[in-house]
Amino acid sequence: MVADGVRRLIRDHRGALRLVAALATLTIFIALIGAGLFTNMNTTSSPVADGSGDVALYNRIIEHVRGGESYYTAAIRELRNGNYPVRPFVAVRPPAHAMAMAALPDETMRRLLLAGLAIITLAAWAWHWRGRDIAPAHYAFALIILATGVGPAFVPNAYPLHEVWAGLLIALSLAVRRPDAWLASVLVGTGAALLRELAAPYLLAMAVVALAEGRRKEAAAWFAGIAVFAAVLAVHAFKVGALVTAADPVSPSWLQIGGWHFVLQTAQWNLLLQIVPTWLGAILVPLALLGLTASRGPLGRRLALIVAGYIAAFVFVGRDNNSYWGLIIAPLWPLGLLTAWPALVRCAADTRAFLLRDGSAFGTPPASGHETPKR
Repeated sequence: MVADGVRRLIRDHRGALRLVAALATLTIFIALIGAGLFTNMNTTSSPVADGSGDVALYNRIIEHVRGGESYYTAAIRELRNGNYPVRPFVAVRPPAHAMAMAALPDETMRRLLLAGLAIITLAAWAWHWRGRDIAPAHYAFALIILATGVGPAFVPNAYPLHEVWAGLLIALSLAVRRPDAWLASVLVGTGAALLRELAAPYLLAMAVVALAEGRRKEAAAWFAGIAVFAAVLAVHAFKVGALVTAADPVSPSWLQIGGWHFVLQTAQWNLLLQIVPTWLGAILVPLALLGLTASRGPLGRRLALIVAGYIAAFVFVGRDNNSYWGLIIAPLWPLGLLTAWPALVRCAADTRAFLLRDGSAFGTPPASGHETPKR
């Protein structure tokens, strides 16, 4: 009987591949839940609540720039005074965010601008989903899920964090992209990378998918965005290098291999995981990733690649105090929950279809009352 099963596996290549994929997906899903439940997870401490730490640092830099001081002079001085590393050059944030904030008259306007971007992002996704055949309850659930990701933008002290802006711009870029209208998406995505270099992988992911779909003009536009980002980053590196010295502290390595523990820390910057019990959060994150495996269509492919790419990077890169990097994909990863149930159904169906097609894979025919089905 086992030999019959092996012969069937060899004969039915396509069914076997679906079976292996389904079992592997379910195994990884269960393993991630187990790892999360047995990991000692504490709620991520947030300097946003009281404006301390990095938030206070960036606020001081903004005020210096608003007072007419050079960004690089102000930023490097404040980093030194706070015992922050200034080497390598990426330890110093790009200037676009501070200069934009300094151009606004006061904190109220900065908060309103960030809240406005969050509302526009939410509205863009609502408009994108409106034309689909979605039940009203499912549509409302989708908007609520997305709202948990843009929610940090409404925290009063959030505007100094570059990642909040970059994450919203990535989500907005993805929402406004159309197969026949992608220029706005490219411009918004490039803007996200110029605010925070952690958004640059988004540009690469969009370029790769465009190439895979045969959209050469769109791919060229995304690569042009990458080129603009690289040129601006090179100028940034030059200006930082002109001011730092060999005596300045060097940042500890970001290659820490924090594993699934760090991934869950980054995920907690979505408000959904701030309001549910820790054990439930350990289930929701793998469930969302499982759901992304069922994403289909141009948007689904891009969403799955972007979230999976960042999650994979967070497994290896990032220190414990870098968990706020999760704001980059905070609006996006929970969208996998929308297709989590179809993903589970698909995995179960692929397994069942292979095992029960013309009898069990191991020679036992499917039950039908007490009789063997006639052929």
